[in-house]
Parts: sequence; C-alpha cells; structure tokens
Amino acid sequence: MQDLLDMLNEGRVHVKVEMNAEDLKAFSEDLIRRAKDELGSMVEAAKKERMLTKAEVKELFGVCDATLWHWANKGILKPVKTGNKIMYPEYEVRKALGQRNINI
Repeated sequence: MQDLLDMLNEGRVHVKVEMNAEDLKAFSEDLIRRAKDELGSMVEAAKKERMLTKAEVKELFGVCDATLWHWANKGILKPVKTGNKIMYPEYEVRKALGQRNINI
C-alpha cells in the first residue's frame, strides 16, 4: 500500500493498479484516516485562532457596517459567520491592517 502512495507522490501521471478488494478497502480506509487527521488538526488550529467581533473591527478601522460588507464582497476582509454572529479571524484583520499600515 505504501508503494502506491509513493508512486502517487512521485508524480507519476499514468498509474494502473490492480488489487484485490481487501487491499482496496485498506487503501480507502487509510485515505479516510489521513483526511480525518488533517481536518482535525485544521479544526483545532481554527479553534485557537482569536476572533474579533464586528464592533471591534469597525473601531479598529474607523468604518461602518456598509464598508465591512463591501470589503467582504471584494475579498478585502473575509468574515466568518458563527451562528448568527459575524466574526473576523485575527489573521485576516492583521492582513487588512497591514495593507492600510495600521497597528493593533
């Protein structure tokens, strides 16, 4: 099974594989496990990320709700909706502040 992953990682474009059902099942279970592990680590990192409220962001930039809405549509500052609240990841705010030369 590891040989197949090695071949795929090496970038071989044309690969023909023959395997029995047991090996195919093991391969798919391994892929699922890897995807879950990767997703789990991404979720944990996101949980640790500080989120700012809309009010905090408006105060930092000195802008109104409409400006934040326009920025979201233009991809300047991307909000994250959690339930019925709109929050802004700190890294997104820092990136936007850096473009405007403002410090937190």
